[in-house]
Amino acid sequence: MPTPPSAGDQLVFLGSGGGRMTTATQLRATGGLWVSLDGTTLHIDPGPGALVHCRAKDLALDPTRLDAIVLTHKHLDHAGDVNAMIEAMTEGGTKHRGLVLAPSDAYEEDPVILQYVRGYPAATGILEPGGRYPLGAVTLETPLRLRHPVETYGLRLVGSRLTVSLIACTGYFPELEEAFRGDVLVLNVVFHHRRDEIHLCLEDAERLIAAIRPRLAVLTHFGMTMIRARPWELADRVSQATGIKTLAARDHQRLDLAKALAPG
Repeated sequence: MPTPPSAGDQLVFLGSGGGRMTTATQLRATGGLWVSLDGTTLHIDPGPGALVHCRAKDLALDPTRLDAIVLTHKHLDHAGDVNAMIEAMTEGGTKHRGLVLAPSDAYEEDPVILQYVRGYPAATGILEPGGRYPLGAVTLETPLRLRHPVETYGLRLVGSRLTVSLIACTGYFPELEEAFRGDVLVLNVVFHHRRDEIHLCLEDAERLIAAIRPRLAVLTHFGMTMIRARPWELADRVSQATGIKTLAARDHQRLDLAKALAPG
């Protein structure tokens, strides 16, 4: 029988949108994903609006409690609010706390992490293939580089009882199936039908869920074609096709993992 999650383990969707047009229209918010696991709290991909959404009354999340801010890559819909969140985490740079992790190109030419905030966190680090980064009781892993125009990584958050995997923006390739095994699988699904080789479409997501067979799958980071196609209905179809409980993320959704993974 699978080990139950710890009390307080949760995913909070500060946005469920992604891609240029969704970001521009804000039909779905683009604030990224807030994860609490084994007492460690991370903000992954703080896109435009992240700080406003985490401070919203219905969520009331406290950036000063963050242990880390992580960018899977530097595109605007993933990194637009990274500097604001670094300032919020460190109380305007007055408290040197937290870790910032990002690919090397987020710091180098055409950087998205500004020079003046880099001294605010307790530490900064560079993501790389095969990386392992201890964060309290959790280990963050970046098994391999994804297929996207800029340097991009998927994540595995390995806790004592639970592993949460995130497949960020990428085209499908077979190695994803072994690299991102876990109890909870979050997938960035930009397109309903295939449009290119650098983003997942719904068919790719279903294929990955069927191969990885997590206890729970969550679709998020919806582009306009996914939004128009009613992602909650698409998630139900994936559940029926794969036999894996699959949800479509909603803006400001707080997903209690103990409840979501409970039998029945």
